[in-house]
This record gives sequence, structure tokens and C-alpha cells, in this order.
Amino acid sequence: MKFLSLRWKISGILVISNLVLGVLLVWIVNRTVSGSIQKELIDRGKTIAVNLAQYSAERLIEEDKIGLKQLVTGALNFESVEYILILNSEGTILADTYNEQVPAALTETKTPEQNRLDQPQRIQLNEAGTVCYDIWMPVEDGYLGYIRVGMKEDYITESVKKTNFIVVVTIAGLTLVGIIVVLVLANRIISPILYLTRRADEISTGKLEEKVEVHTKDEIELLGKALERLRESVKIALDRLKKHQTLRM
Repeated sequence: MKFLSLRWKISGILVISNLVLGVLLVWIVNRTVSGSIQKELIDRGKTIAVNLAQYSAERLIEEDKIGLKQLVTGALNFESVEYILILNSEGTILADTYNEQVPAALTETKTPEQNRLDQPQRIQLNEAGTVCYDIWMPVEDGYLGYIRVGMKEDYITESVKKTNFIVVVTIAGLTLVGIIVVLVLANRIISPILYLTRRADEISTGKLEEKVEVHTKDEIELLGKALERLRESVKIALDRLKKHQTLRM
């Protein structure tokens, strides 16, 4: 009859437990970290828009397109920024990061609705599926114009993937270390059990001279002492039987 060693049973339980833990952690990361990164991304976009609104006011008054172009180009250095547009109060684009080839999805809305100012909207820029959070920021309450900043949604996905990768690698490393520790500890636990099994087999075949000695200071030691008492009882019984047979002869 085939049986699975205790050490492999314990290792299997550890692996399954860590797999379940890993799946749970990845799910938690996707639910919580993505929300935190999204908030951070939008807040960063709003900060960029606020700064641009402050620096662009004078240039909007003067309609300094070159100066406005320099502003949007300098702010595009952030990895998470997809585009920046500066519009006048009528919604005409004065400066952009597309070299005047602005996607149609960004030209459909000339002036923002109130909900666009309060809450960034998700916009799909092209057929390739590029999605951004479109952030509007008024310059002098919209009297001078507006700043539009597009923050890449892919930035959230990539950040979550990196976090998930770290979680998976960490779980895999802990699992490997755990298996090694389990195998070492299992050997310390299983060795006395195997010893008691061998001694029980020997006692059953009449090998009663060697004492049963286990010093583990736990239940296994109690089992060893019980087996030793059994050995002594069997040995005494056999000695009495032999002595009785000798007297009869």
C-alpha cells in the first residue's frame, strides 16, 4: 500500500496555504492599491494643472502661444502624463503636447461642464484603447481659459502589476524557505517516529534486549515510554514462560 510521507504532507499543506494567501493578497492589492494609485494619479494631475494655471495666466492674457507651448512641454516630463492642453475662455486650444494634432476625443468638448471640473472623466483617446483621466482646471475661474491634463490609466495598471510581481515573488520565496524549514523540522519529528516503528516491529518478532529510548520531551517521548513498558512486560512474560517450561522438564 502506497503512502505519502508526513514531511511531504506538511510541505503540501504549506504550499497550498501560501498559494491561497498569494491569491488573496493579489486580490487585495488589486482592490486597495489600485484605488490608492488612482487617487494619487488624479491628485498629481490636479497639482500639475494648478501650477500650470498659475504660470499661464499672464501668458493667456498676452496670448503668448510660444510661452504657453514651453509650459506644456516642460510639464510633460512626468511619466504618468499623457497630454496637456491650454485653452482660452472660448475653448480654443492655444497650446498642446500633440504638435497641433490633437485627437478628436479631446476636441469634441470646447468648454467644460461643471461635473468635469469637479470630477475627472475617463476618455478613450484612440482605437488602440489608450484611456486617460481628463482633468480640467480653470484659470481665473475660466475667464482667462482652462488647463486640461490627461493622466494615463495604464500607469495604474503597470503600478499594480509591479506590486503584484513583488507580492508573488515574496510569497514564492517564503514558500521555498518554508518548505526547507518544514523538511528540516519534519525530519526531527519523523526520525523518532520511524525509530519507534522499527522498535515496535522488532518487539513483535521477539527482539526484546534493546531498550526503547526516545528523548523528545513531548508526546512522542510518552509513546516511547509506553512502548518501553510494553517491551519490559513482554520480556518478563517470556522469561516466566521459559522458566516455567524449564521447571516442567
